Amino acid sequence: MRVLLLRPNSIIIATPVPLGLGYIASALRDRRGDQVEIVDGRNLRWDLSTMRQKIRDFRPDAIGISSINFEMKEAHELAAAAKSEVSVPVIMGGPYASANRESVLDDVNVDAAVIGEGENTIIDIIDAIEAGEDFSDIKGLIVRQDGKAVFTGERELIDDLDSIEPAWDLINPKAYFKRRGRNSENIVKYDHRTLTVFTSRGCPYNCIFCHNVFGKKFRPRSPRAVLDEISLLVDKYGIRELEIVDDSFNLNIGRAKEICQGIIDRNLKLHIAVPNGLRGDRTDEGFIDLLQAAGFYRIAFAVESASPRVQKIIKKNIDVDKVKWSIEEVARRGMVATGYFIQGFPTETYEEMIMTGEWAANSDLHVASFFYLNPFPGTEVAKMAHQNFTDVNFRDYSTMSVNISAASNEELHKANKYAYRKFYLSPKRMARIAKVVPKNLRTVMNSWLVLRLLVQDSVNQ
Repeated sequence: MRVLLLRPNSIIIATPVPLGLGYIASALRDRRGDQVEIVDGRNLRWDLSTMRQKIRDFRPDAIGISSINFEMKEAHELAAAAKSEVSVPVIMGGPYASANRESVLDDVNVDAAVIGEGENTIIDIIDAIEAGEDFSDIKGLIVRQDGKAVFTGERELIDDLDSIEPAWDLINPKAYFKRRGRNSENIVKYDHRTLTVFTSRGCPYNCIFCHNVFGKKFRPRSPRAVLDEISLLVDKYGIRELEIVDDSFNLNIGRAKEICQGIIDRNLKLHIAVPNGLRGDRTDEGFIDLLQAAGFYRIAFAVESASPRVQKIIKKNIDVDKVKWSIEEVARRGMVATGYFIQGFPTETYEEMIMTGEWAANSDLHVASFFYLNPFPGTEVAKMAHQNFTDVNFRDYSTMSVNISAASNEELHKANKYAYRKFYLSPKRMARIAKVVPKNLRTVMNSWLVLRLLVQDSVNQ
């Protein structure tokens, strides 16, 4: 069978490698012997006409499309384009499909949506297509039955993550080594030869704003498997920088330490970032020492809110005092400490939003982002709001799409601007940032742009 795996082009700037499609491609090729190709429209910046031509040329028997919520429009446009070119099943997957579930099939151009991880599900799908059968008995799918979108039931998670791996050759990593543009989630970085890895799947915490793509069970890869993959990326593709994008890299701190020690022992000499954030209250001095020694230079902490009341509401229940200590220790060792915060949680007041901005400004963080809450469909926060957000245009984390907090729209905007100004309009912080960030033109330009926008916004108030 010929299977074409696509990621749509979109307004999203960052173009990290499509790891999910890499894992799907590996499963199909290794277990079925299918001819598989990955086409990343976002990285190639291909328009629909070029994607159409690729579909015609490849002549697939099935098409898979992976996307996130912010590119749902482009994903459906691509599905329509695919259906107009070839009469084959079009399967939607990725975080967008898992979050929106049944509503994905409102689009007649989509034949099924994969919920959660798809390595085993895609094998059953292609088996069914080859046998001329429908998808109704395949677990982990949204399918049409009698004209209605129906969930076929939960699929068992993959426990042995060492048994699967991405098809790096089909991802074509060197196509992402760009000196211009962003080939990773990380804006501030040392080297363009950057790739991304997962060392685990699943997160046992119950944050109300998060998707549940990989389930609530923490499933780690073995340190040896992780280190072997990183070594492959260094030896075969020549990477100099690495991003670890786990939900909970340090959930098992002993395992995280073993990976760090392995990076040191193998003398991999990498710059390493954790852009998705560590759990800041699950650290100790030994772990932070190992992060530094292994080459970690940017550690992100997803704090969300400094209000203990809001922490309980969002079910993160992070120990903000312990997180503050972790930030201090990371900063003291010369690593870039980054903080993520969200404003606009249910019942959150203007005063609590200001409290979060003050907490961040008084911390040792070098960099902070203050996002607006996005109550994506399928998340608990969307259910708490008792609203259907499937028609909301969630543009990005810096745009307020809806407001379900106790503050007015004006107050929410005001609190967001206050947090940024309070944090960045500080000569002391600017000096600290200049001391630790990578010294290259990209960093200078990004820093100058942010500072100029902040000053301009402050003058206009």
